[in-house]
Amino acid sequence: MHNSSPMPAIPAAKNALGDELLYLLFGRRSFQNYFARVWMQHVGPLPTKGNGPYIFYLTHSGWWDGYIMMLIHRIALQRAFDSYLMQEERQLRAYRFFTWCGVFSINRHDPEESWRAQQYAANLLRGRTDRALYIFPQGKIVHPDLRPITIYPGIARIAALVGDVTLCPIALRYEFLGQQWPHAFMRIGPTHRPQDVQDIERTVAEITTNLSAAADGLREDVLAQRLDRFRPLLHGRLGIDQRFARFLRMVKR
Repeated sequence: MHNSSPMPAIPAAKNALGDELLYLLFGRRSFQNYFARVWMQHVGPLPTKGNGPYIFYLTHSGWWDGYIMMLIHRIALQRAFDSYLMQEERQLRAYRFFTWCGVFSINRHDPEESWRAQQYAANLLRGRTDRALYIFPQGKIVHPDLRPITIYPGIARIAALVGDVTLCPIALRYEFLGQQWPHAFMRIGPTHRPQDVQDIERTVAEITTNLSAAADGLREDVLAQRLDRFRPLLHGRLGIDQRFARFLRMVKR
């Protein structure tokens, strides 16, 4: 990217060693220590290497969402893309080291700064089949069952600037399932192309519809505990009840 290209207040500063360190300390370790399991399901084919650029847009229902994105990138999608994440500037200033894994800032309260971040994101993606952007278009943490889902139009503006781009909804949810430790769930897809990428309002409507459908489908499967529709992505901690059950099985042998 040329120096004259628009830059956000805090651009990404990718560092392979720092990226891996953050994943091990915050991503994988956190879910292994505080969750029973991380589960994944996908609707339609998963995005594959060389078929980008992609914009992955996620529901924002919990504090863990940024960390679970690390698992999506590394385990679910097998590092298929050179990935970036847009984060609110105020939060990123407090945790600037996340720029090592491709995070850059946006200030939605400053129209000029917001536009610069959108142009920066589009320049990262344009013509790059090996890249992907992760974005939380709701802009804040919202209960996963609150409807209607409301999103900022920035994601549609980025798509319009990129032009040739594929979109993919990802719904996230956290439930205890009657156990000591919670379970994390994700639902990826289906991917879709904007019907008219230059029509911002239409793209916003499409994204809202697809994200709502992903969140609703995930909720139905999780609350009905249809775990056969998921595959375990990461194993975490056993609860006291599970440890005790394991102990009783050993005693009966």
